Amino acid sequence: MRPMATKGTISQPERLAQERLAQERLALSAVLASPTFRKHPRLASLLEYICRKYFEGDAESIKEYSIAVDIFHQPHTFDPAADSIVRVEFYRLRKKLREFYDNEGSSQTIQIIVVTGHYLPGFIDRRHVEHVLPEEEPAPEPGEPAFAAMAGDPAQTTRMHLVRYGLAAIVCLMMAILFWLGYTHQARPAHIFSGASPQPAVLLSGPEVRIRCGYPKTMFKDREGKEWSGDRYFSEGHAVELNDQPIARTREPQLFLSLRQGTFSYNIPLDPGTYELHLYFAETTYGWSSTLGGGENSRVFNVLLNGKPLLALFDIVSDAGANTADVRVFKDVHPGPDGHLRLDFTATLGMPMINAIEIIPGLPRRLRPIRMVAQNNFVVDKSGNLWSPDSYVLGGQLATTKVTIAGAEDPGLYEGERYGNFSYAVPVDQGTYALTLYFAEDYWGTPFSNTGGPGSRVFDVLCNGVALFRNLDLAREAGSGHAVKKTFHGLHPNAQGKLLISLVPDVNYATVDAVEVEDETP
Repeated sequence: MRPMATKGTISQPERLAQERLAQERLALSAVLASPTFRKHPRLASLLEYICRKYFEGDAESIKEYSIAVDIFHQPHTFDPAADSIVRVEFYRLRKKLREFYDNEGSSQTIQIIVVTGHYLPGFIDRRHVEHVLPEEEPAPEPGEPAFAAMAGDPAQTTRMHLVRYGLAAIVCLMMAILFWLGYTHQARPAHIFSGASPQPAVLLSGPEVRIRCGYPKTMFKDREGKEWSGDRYFSEGHAVELNDQPIARTREPQLFLSLRQGTFSYNIPLDPGTYELHLYFAETTYGWSSTLGGGENSRVFNVLLNGKPLLALFDIVSDAGANTADVRVFKDVHPGPDGHLRLDFTATLGMPMINAIEIIPGLPRRLRPIRMVAQNNFVVDKSGNLWSPDSYVLGGQLATTKVTIAGAEDPGLYEGERYGNFSYAVPVDQGTYALTLYFAEDYWGTPFSNTGGPGSRVFDVLCNGVALFRNLDLAREAGSGHAVKKTFHGLHPNAQGKLLISLVPDVNYATVDAVEVEDETP
């Protein structure tokens, strides 16, 4: 158990946090005082607004609707799905921030960023980052309805295909070259510890499709700022909306509270290219807590992709359990000859169902890297990779690191931890994977515990039931307040398409700061 901090003089971590906040405020002042932003008071007001909310600890209120009403004086009837003013202005803000740091702000130590697809400001120490932002997405036109092309407008879809079709072959060729140069390496034996840093990911861009199935509204925005269209491109079946209820292993339970059910199909128009397909399921009808009873063998169905089997005799409860998010991921997916990706759902027992469909740009024959930090914030590492708040997790508690972690290549990865008895069910496709876990003993043996050290925290880590290591004692291995990074190669998913990473306490609680999964399939 972690005792509460005692009152007294300000601690070193608190002092460092105050110094960091002061630096961030100075970084904002430098931007707002610059000629670039003095010429654009609208963008300056937007930046000042989101930073002020961040400084006040009110980041949760930074929403597209509130920005439109508070900054751009839109009416209270403002509909983000029909008016893209906020997205347009954030596109311009990102562009002006890059212009500032490329010119008069080039000597600034702290750089302010707003990651594409999000509205929260980030503050990056430029001394430790070679590059911060990927290429910007094309700006939405002012007044353009969200998801116009995905709404089934044939003319809009045709125009998009004419513009993009000629570029797709070039993009695919460039991706193949990048894949060959950046990802080809020899396979290594399983369960080998390695301190070597993984190669940075290829930054991908391209069309993304996200559909919240059974959702009657035009658009849904999740906690990470990603936009999901309402249900579309379907034939047959019927929509179902559910009452609020807990859904395990997800930060986004709302995504699983609507679904399409029955015998149905989705026929999704898609530009040529290589994609990842993510299918989202949660069984909320059958299970131990359901008044209908049932469980395994209550709903069994098949899913076909472009006429070929994708999931056979699929049982969500058997795959993940009841009221639990189950994400199935498939790499190297391509549209059919007709320019559509078709999904067919057919019944064996009960009615097929699905909660959401996500299609994102992918890598040939490889899954995109999965990077998560045990924090509620996003982190950009020194190689420019974006780390998301951890998901797919069951159990454990989040805590903020209170000491400076020595020996950390990327200190931002160690600013929080998940501790307790917990597991991650990380969805992957068939193949071979490398798992890197980032640790630090930030409590026992530090001034915050006033006791302990080696032997105070001991735990095991397993993957799909096989021990990766036993009796890990971070304080004994590296000392309290020191970074520990362990990499394991040659891991394979279980039959449910998961790397089930379990952190099991032996003495006190297990802990982890960050989790990274990379595809190393030969």
